[in-house]
Amino acid sequence: MRFPAYLTGMALAASVLANQALADDKKDLGAPSGFLKDTTYASMEEVRSPSGERARRWVAPGISFAQYDAVMVDKTVFHPAPQPTEQLGMATLNQIAAALDEAFRRELQTVVRVVDKPGPNVLRMRPAVTAAAAKDEGLKPYQLLPVAFVLTMGQTTKRAVLALEYEVTDTATGQLVAAGMREGEGAKLKTVKDTLTLEQMQPAIDAWAKDAAAFMQAAKAAN
Repeated sequence: MRFPAYLTGMALAASVLANQALADDKKDLGAPSGFLKDTTYASMEEVRSPSGERARRWVAPGISFAQYDAVMVDKTVFHPAPQPTEQLGMATLNQIAAALDEAFRRELQTVVRVVDKPGPNVLRMRPAVTAAAAKDEGLKPYQLLPVAFVLTMGQTTKRAVLALEYEVTDTATGQLVAAGMREGEGAKLKTVKDTLTLEQMQPAIDAWAKDAAAFMQAAKAAN
């Protein structure tokens, strides 16, 4: 029995999309940078962020987020220290860090008070832009920098990938409450020599901040 050409084409397209989705699920989320403790990395589990993106996260067993009514947000740091290049200058890196600071504070304050001092019932978030680690499934970083240009598998399109790690602690007790790591893709680049700008990474930054607020809101409601 012969199927119409358009049905064969649809089946082939569906197969390609399914295989690509499977490949995406197998991609490495990145190796630990050392910003967090080894035991923290070992305890993380793969999860989906509120927006549906893959991430790794650990939350202290039995912790009640309902008891916290405020959060401190430390300035974003780079770990390890960045090495600027012609494609990614220190000025752009500083802009990315500042944009992360602003975005986290802007989104988190929609669900919890954002404060500048520790105290009872106050959480502290420490974010870090980390080296985009080795990728599998054909994805290889051109440079091990906080932002790496990568070649998408089977394509010639380049993307900038930004990797983030964070930890959340209780400011009164010092207890580690949560930690995680994830990556975000920026705009497509025509060539690996293209200069990266903040505007190209802003969508990933905004998505991270919105996910942080959504997670906090859901965690508080669950307790």
